[in-house]
Amino acid sequence: MNARDEFRHSSNVSTGDDLRLTFGLAAAPDAKVLAAFDELAAWIETHAGLTLERRAATTYQDLATSVREGASDVAWLPPVVYAWLAEAVTPIGSIARAGKTSYAAALVVQRDATIRSLADLRGARAGWVDPWSAAGYVVPRIELARAGVDPTTTFRSEAFHGTHRDVLSALGRGDCDVAGTFARAPVGDAATTEGSWFELEGVEVRVLATFGAIPTDVIAVRRNLAPSSHERVVDALRRAAADASARELLRAVFGGDELHEGLEPGHDALRRAFERATANGLFD
Repeated sequence: MNARDEFRHSSNVSTGDDLRLTFGLAAAPDAKVLAAFDELAAWIETHAGLTLERRAATTYQDLATSVREGASDVAWLPPVVYAWLAEAVTPIGSIARAGKTSYAAALVVQRDATIRSLADLRGARAGWVDPWSAAGYVVPRIELARAGVDPTTTFRSEAFHGTHRDVLSALGRGDCDVAGTFARAPVGDAATTEGSWFELEGVEVRVLATFGAIPTDVIAVRRNLAPSSHERVVDALRRAAADASARELLRAVFGGDELHEGLEPGHDALRRAFERATANGLFD
């Protein structure tokens, strides 16, 4: 008997009013995240009468399109994707990571790299996550320009690798000289900053710079979803955040286990900065 069947047989929750929705996940989640989501969905089906079928996006743009076109009813939206979709979605809230609802971008190099400052980036090969990744492309590019380093002319080459794990792997292989990814606090103290590289064995990095704070990902429903369905999703996430076993699954999927309802500050500022930078040709 699998986890879903065990939950169903051990619960007395009525399934007479079950609702089935599609949940869009951020680009290319790994197998462990997908397995954890399936366990979380099983818990929610049993305890909230809501069936969530996952849809794993191949890119951030694919995720946005799936929501806009109605292929995803609920989605875990990185902040730039939310910026693109703001008028098309209703935010439920964010999953706090270690009590925090913001994070940072980091530029990292191999530990023994000769690159020591932003000025040393001229002629370097840049590795990025995705054109719509806040920490893995958008924010570093905006902040480099603010620091007087023009990212449109500084790098010898630039390439997208799809995920934070993949761009760090590319850095470890020597396929790029600097990588953009996410970092956790403390921002500004490069020696003690933690980030995505802590989750990847065999890649030793040095933090060149950090930029933040970036508002965390948003869990949202498409704007034209029925209000009753919206409320069922909110109720399911509330229940999961209040249950010890389900919180472990929330952490495995989203990296945090505390639901902060509503929209965290910072999203409007990020949207405006992104729009200005786009208008100025920074993302051409």
